[in-house]
Amino acid sequence: MGPFVVVGLCVGLACLLVSRTLDARRISAPLIVVVAGMIVAPLTGVDLTELIDAPATEKVVELVLALLLFVDATEVRGGLFGGERSAPVRLLALALPGSMALALGLGAVLFTDLPLAVLAVIACVVVPTDLSPASILLRDSRIPLRVRRLLNVESGYNDGIVAPIFVIALALIDDEGPHESTAEAVLHGIQASVVAGGVGAVVGYGGARAIRFVVDRGLADPRGVRLAVVLLVFLSYTGATVLSGNGFVAAFVAGIVFHASRTVGRTVDTSELAMVEDLAVLSSTAMWFVFGATVSYLIGVGLPGWEIVVFVAAALTVVRILPTRLALLRSDFSRRDRRAVAVLGPRGSASIVFGLLAWNEMADLDDAFFVLYVMALTVLASILFHGVAVGRVGAGYERAGASAEGGS
Repeated sequence: MGPFVVVGLCVGLACLLVSRTLDARRISAPLIVVVAGMIVAPLTGVDLTELIDAPATEKVVELVLALLLFVDATEVRGGLFGGERSAPVRLLALALPGSMALALGLGAVLFTDLPLAVLAVIACVVVPTDLSPASILLRDSRIPLRVRRLLNVESGYNDGIVAPIFVIALALIDDEGPHESTAEAVLHGIQASVVAGGVGAVVGYGGARAIRFVVDRGLADPRGVRLAVVLLVFLSYTGATVLSGNGFVAAFVAGIVFHASRTVGRTVDTSELAMVEDLAVLSSTAMWFVFGATVSYLIGVGLPGWEIVVFVAAALTVVRILPTRLALLRSDFSRRDRRAVAVLGPRGSASIVFGLLAWNEMADLDDAFFVLYVMALTVLASILFHGVAVGRVGAGYERAGASAEGGS
């Protein structure tokens, strides 16, 4: 275990030190970390099952997800919806449920032996978007700013919306848990989410007000404020779990309320979020390295069946594109913009964390392996597919702009 961790730290350090060079050359840092994890895991002989089955690992993964959910909710610039009005609501209220339903239906057709709750977990793993493996997208000036901003808003919120569904689905799978029926499991999940929402709102609003108070009166230095924001994440998560609430929902709601409270009636100091964002980057890098080791482990176990390949291909295309295009119909986005938003939906850290948590929580080893295979193939295929798609979409906009200039 020790050599695996040491090499992982060295790889992460190297990628961070040359991050500007990687960005300039359009090289995905997560891809490098994944390849490193795939190579290092067999060379160091790390026992992946021992690593990700450990109770400490499970708790670390949970805290990482809470951190990512908080940061996702706060990183949207230009207000809660990035300066847009109806388009983000369309994606989150229409396209996201549509994609979940399509993934669930397709899974029921292809994986006839899997229980509905396992299919729901798989849908939660493959649907949420995450721009971290295709971060170059946000800096590609060929793609209109509105498109990039909309994708950023969507990726910031969709994993937080999916999180309570994921937790309820896991509870339904756990036959040995405290729930005697599906209705009780769902009711318990709803209650936990309501409690978490209250805790998150209190922590987010109270934290924002407290920070504004001390900053306006010069009572805290910038470092103290940055550290305080980090503690808000863990306070919301831990406070919710102590009250039998959903810690993930609490962290997400805390991020939304904190973001909203900071942006009302004042100029936002983005440096307040610098430390929590940096911590999220470090955590995400660690997850990508573990993901690489997971891929190596799964290759050693055996290749997935054709059903998984078909499902993943559909998840990255039809399951994403069809509901998104329908949701954006009659919006003020052009046809080319709507097509770009539908195609550019990479999967990343959220899928990895959901997949690892499912592996840790599921008692049926065969089902756990199945979810892990789906997660691994989805993220790998997304890195390749969306890496190409970003370039093609950008080139398409560039050609369209050149044609418009030539015609004028």
